[in-house]
Amino acid sequence: MENMNLYHWLHSHLASGIRRYSQLEIKGIEHLPPIGQGSVLACNHSGNFWWDAICLMAGISDRQVHFIAHHWDASIAPIKWFLEQLDNYFLDLSLEDIQKNNPVVEALASGNLMCQYPEESYHMFKDRYTLFRFSPQILKYAHLAQVPICPVAVIGIEEAVPTFFGLKFTGVPLPIPLHMVLILPLKVTIEIGTSYTVEELCGISRSGKINTTAYQTGADTLREKLAELIRKDRPCRISDIRYAQESRLF
Repeated sequence: MENMNLYHWLHSHLASGIRRYSQLEIKGIEHLPPIGQGSVLACNHSGNFWWDAICLMAGISDRQVHFIAHHWDASIAPIKWFLEQLDNYFLDLSLEDIQKNNPVVEALASGNLMCQYPEESYHMFKDRYTLFRFSPQILKYAHLAQVPICPVAVIGIEEAVPTFFGLKFTGVPLPIPLHMVLILPLKVTIEIGTSYTVEELCGISRSGKINTTAYQTGADTLREKLAELIRKDRPCRISDIRYAQESRLF
């Protein structure tokens, strides 16, 4: 059992209320590895105001979810401090920065459950249930730590916390709404899919060599697996745009 920290305090005081407010339904919890075995959850980035992450935290009650926040978050001191108090980590800028002694790799190898949003950015309501190009870092973290990856579909938050128009800056994961945004009490469903090894996603044998190209191939395959989960509830389209690298005005 992990020591009481800010995450556990917030979970114990807020999780039940969040579950009721969002009529939260968790499916596929049996696909998570046993407690003590690490895994990466790969989620679509839904809605705004971190509501997708908050609902995921509220829905998984028997262990802590550590998030791999965007590297931009580490550049804003108050955000960085708050995320660190919740025992979260930060995404590396490139694959080359990720080595065996990487903090994320070590945390996964130690048996932690972690979540990353491979699109790296929330998107606007008009792009709801669109999966943009995944970054490959998630594959390298899991590969070096020798842990599986679980695709996780988050359904309903696009409607519950919509951003109809706003500003999106290059490399910034949070769009800036140009209107009041409310968190509406609409039903949220989180479905955890079957786990995959990095080798399965990359299409190589366990003894095969994985290079930068293979990691991106695995990220593209992971996106298809997540799209299959989303399509159980909503239409889902694929876009090869790297959304985090774009500036937009809606």
